Amino acid sequence: MPKKSAIALNGKMPPIDRSGITELVVERIKNLLEQGDLKAGSRLPPERELADMLDISRPSLRTALKALSVMGIIRAKPGAGTYIADSLPEVFTEPMRFMTLINHTSDEELFEARLIIEAGLAELAATRATATDLKNLAHEINAMRAAVGDEEKFLRHDVRFHRAIAHAAGNKIMTGVMDTIAELLFHMRRQTIAGARDFQSTLDWHLKIYAAIKQHDAPRAKEAITGHLREALAGWQQQRGGQHQK
Repeated sequence: MPKKSAIALNGKMPPIDRSGITELVVERIKNLLEQGDLKAGSRLPPERELADMLDISRPSLRTALKALSVMGIIRAKPGAGTYIADSLPEVFTEPMRFMTLINHTSDEELFEARLIIEAGLAELAATRATATDLKNLAHEINAMRAAVGDEEKFLRHDVRFHRAIAHAAGNKIMTGVMDTIAELLFHMRRQTIAGARDFQSTLDWHLKIYAAIKQHDAPRAKEAITGHLREALAGWQQQRGGQHQK
């Protein structure tokens, strides 16, 4: 009977886009490390199994694995298979350290960071947004409007709107930051959403932000998103104060 891989992964992953395949394989392995499915020193599944899981061809997988080897992320042991390196390079582990930091920060600190980050992103988006970016922003607003009353769906599109602004800004580093904290934003918004009035207020702010970006008015885009986040912070502080009084 063939020896099983040293790690157990749950079936096949979503298909990988063929463009930038090496980068995406690296990202998948990062995700497995963050989730604990892989650990430093873990043995990778056999090539055929790994290619099937990632839904890529074996030649494409070999190309990606060569890049990972050059980066010092994996190493081959003749006759024993391919392993995650015992000591991962800092450039690879820093994103995981960042996630640990984010997960242990206070809500006040996260709001402060968002004010600084998203104000700058809105300004950049207003100067760089393409027709496709504007279409994506409009799509999320329309989806939010259709989801009023459905908290879960509304908030998912709320967060996607903010991520779409980051993508429209055209800065890969800041887009990565927003993608990293997206789930935290979702859970924070769940704490602050307060019924129909808040649904409408959020929509109104998003429409103001969208209009400013569409008109390439960077100062107004910054002003609108700052007002939106300050109102959200005030709502969160008010709700927290009410909880403390109970």
